[in-house]
Amino acid sequence: MKEKYNYINLKKYKLSLKWILPIFIIILILSFIGFRYIKTLTYKNIYTTISELGKQTVAQLNIAINEQKKFVETMVDSINRGYFKSESEIFDNFADDLENYHFTRLAILDKNGNGITSDGHTVTDYPITDEFFNFNNVYLSENRKSTISNDQINIYSKAFYLNGEERVLFATIYTEKYKEILLRRLYNGLGGTYLINNDGMVLIDSFDVIKENNVNLYDFIINKYNVTNDNKLTEINDMKENIRNKNTGTFDISLNNDTYFVHYENVGINNWYVISIVPASAMAEELNQFIAISLGVCIFINCIVIGICVYIDISNQMKNRKLYKAAYIDPITSLGNENYFKENSNVFLNSLKGNKYILTIDINKFKVMNSLYGYDFCNKLLNAFGEKLEKNMPKNNITCRMYSDVFATIFEYNKDIEQVLEKVNNAVSTIDVDNIKIHLSISIGVYKIKKEDKDINKILDKSYIARKQIKGTYNSYYYMFDQALENLLLKEENIETSMEEALKNREFKIIYQPKFSTSNEKIIGAESLVRWYRNDTIIMPDNFIPLFEKNKFILKLDLYIFEQVCKDLAYWKEKFNANLRVSVNVSKEHFVDENFIDEYVEIANKYNVDRKNLELELTESATIDKSIDLVKIANKIKSYGFSISLDDFGTGYSSLAMLQELPIDVIKIDKIFVDKADLNSKKNMINYIVLIAKQLGTEIVVEGVETKEQADFIKALKCDMIQGYYYSKPIEKESIEKYFIKDDKALI
Repeated sequence: MKEKYNYINLKKYKLSLKWILPIFIIILILSFIGFRYIKTLTYKNIYTTISELGKQTVAQLNIAINEQKKFVETMVDSINRGYFKSESEIFDNFADDLENYHFTRLAILDKNGNGITSDGHTVTDYPITDEFFNFNNVYLSENRKSTISNDQINIYSKAFYLNGEERVLFATIYTEKYKEILLRRLYNGLGGTYLINNDGMVLIDSFDVIKENNVNLYDFIINKYNVTNDNKLTEINDMKENIRNKNTGTFDISLNNDTYFVHYENVGINNWYVISIVPASAMAEELNQFIAISLGVCIFINCIVIGICVYIDISNQMKNRKLYKAAYIDPITSLGNENYFKENSNVFLNSLKGNKYILTIDINKFKVMNSLYGYDFCNKLLNAFGEKLEKNMPKNNITCRMYSDVFATIFEYNKDIEQVLEKVNNAVSTIDVDNIKIHLSISIGVYKIKKEDKDINKILDKSYIARKQIKGTYNSYYYMFDQALENLLLKEENIETSMEEALKNREFKIIYQPKFSTSNEKIIGAESLVRWYRNDTIIMPDNFIPLFEKNKFILKLDLYIFEQVCKDLAYWKEKFNANLRVSVNVSKEHFVDENFIDEYVEIANKYNVDRKNLELELTESATIDKSIDLVKIANKIKSYGFSISLDDFGTGYSSLAMLQELPIDVIKIDKIFVDKADLNSKKNMINYIVLIAKQLGTEIVVEGVETKEQADFIKALKCDMIQGYYYSKPIEKESIEKYFIKDDKALI
C-alpha cells in the first residue's frame, strides 16, 4: 500500500508538473508584468507624494514667515502710531509675544548700526544695508552669523520713526527654528528636507548630517556618495540649473546601491528652495506588500490592478491625512488651528442664511497659570477648555484654537446671543484637570457678521478689537462690537487718512480766548485754541487731539499752531504796537527729547517775537509721567526766555509740592472750581491755591467764568486773570484786534 500510495502521489505530482510549469511560467510573467506595472504606479505615486510634501512644506514655511512678518508689521505699526516713547517700552510690550513667533530677541538700531537689544546687549556699528532700512516692507535676511553668539540667524527688519528719528527694528530668529517646520514625517523619519539658497548653500538640514556652515548641497552629495558617473552628475547639474532658473522638479537618482527620490520647490522668499529627499529603502515594506498582492492574485490581473489602485488611493489618503493634520489641526486641543479656521470660515460665510456670529475668547491671566502650574498642566487645561467650548456652542459652528490661550468660534444662531455667552461662561468657569478644580475668568469679543462681510481677517479683527474692550474691567466678561465702536474706528481712520492733507491745506485754524485782568477788567493776554475746518464742518479738538497724541501727529500740529501764533504776534506788534502775551499748548509728546525747544526758539526768532510774550502751556498730566524729566525740560524752556503755565491745575494729577520744583509763571485753575452749583464750598480750596501761588511768585488765571457772580467771586479772591464766556468766548484773530483799537493802554 505504501508503495502504491507513493506511486499514486508521484503520478499525481508528475501530472501536476505538466500544468504547474506553464502556470508557474505564466505566474512569473504575470508577476513580472505586475511588478513592473506596480513599480511604475508606485514611482508615479512617490513622485506625486513627494511633490505634495514639498509644496506643503513650502506652504508651512511661508505661513510661518508671513506670520512673523505680520508680527513685525504689527510692532512697527504700533510704534508709528505713537503707543510707545522709548525702546524699553517697545521691548517690554512685546516681550511675551516673542516666544509665540520663535523670535530670540529684538533690536532697535539707528542708521549707523548703533542700538540695543531686548535682552540687554549693546550693538555698535552693525552693518546696515538699504534692504534692512526699509520703511515699506518687512525685509527677511539670508542667514548669517550672530554677533552675540556663534549661531546662524535670520533677521526680520523694518524701519520706522521713534520720537521723530529714523530707526530700524530687528527681530532675530535662529535659523534652526525653521527646522521645526522642515521636520516633515517622511516615511517614518527616513526621508527629510534641506533648505538651500539658489546657489546651493545649505541653510537647514533636517537629516542632521551636515554639521558645518556654508556647505554646498551639490558638492556635499557628490563627495558623500563619490559620484563620478556622467549621467548622475548631469542629473545633479540639471537640478542645480533648474534651481538657478527658479524652476520646480522631481527626479530619482541611484547612489550607493540605493535609489533616492528628490523634489525641489521654490519657497518664493530670498531665492530659497526646499529639497525633499526620500530613499527607496524607506518604502521597501510598501513595495513588498504590493509584490505579495501581485503574486497572490496574478491570475486575476485585473483584480490586481484594481487592488493596487485602491491601495495607492488609501495610502495617499493616509499620507494626505497626516499632512492635513500637521497643517490644520492644533496638536494640544485637537481642534482646528488658525489656518483651518480661516479657510473653513470663508466657506461657512456663504453656506448659511441665518444670523452669524464670531467670538474670540481668551483666558484671563493665563500667563500666571503657566508660571504656577507649568506648561504640561496648562496644555491639559487648554484641551479641556477647548472641549467644553466646542460642546457648548450652537450646532452649526467652527471652533478652533488660534494661538496661545485664544480661541475663536463662528456659528449660526437666531436667538438671543446672550444665552450662548452665558452658557459658555458658565461651562468654562470651572475646569477639572488632574483632579484639580481650576476657576477661570474669560474675555469674549463678539461680532455679529453682516451680509456684506466677506473677509474673514477683517471679521476676526473686529472681534479682537471688541475683546480688548473687556481688558481692565471687572463687571463684564464680553463686549459686543457695536456701531459706536464701528463709528469710532471709521472716524479715526478718516481722521488719520486726512490729517496730513488738512495740515497742508491749512484747514487747522487758530482762535483766541482773551484773558482779562481782575483789577481793571482789561485784556492782558489770550489763549490760542485750534479748530479743524473740514468740508464746511468745524471739528472740535476733543475729536482729534487724543488721536493725534497717540499717532504723534500732534508734534507737527503743535509746531504749526506755534508758528501761526508767532505770525499773529508779529503782525499785532507791527500794526498796533501790541505786546499781548499768548499761551500755546505744548503736548507732552514733545518732551521725549528735551531739545524740542530748539525748534520753538528758531520759529520765534524767524518772526522776531519777544519770547516773554509766548507762554508755553504744559498739561498737568505731564507731571506724573515718570519717563519725563519735567523739571529739567521746564528749566530749559525758561532759560530761553519763554513763560510757562500749568494747565488744568487741580484736576487731581499734580501736587502743590510740584510747584516748588517747576519754574511755573502761571497756574490755570480748572473751571470745576468756579462751578456755580457749589461755588462757596470751593472757596477755601482756591484761597489755599492762591496763597501758595503768591508765595511762589506765580500768577493765577481762572478758567470757565461764565457769570457775574463767578467773576465777583474770583475778584474777591485776588486772582490775577479771568478767562471765560462772561468776558469773551474764543474769537478769531480779526475780532481780538478790536480790543487793541478800543484801548491800547490795556496791553502790557
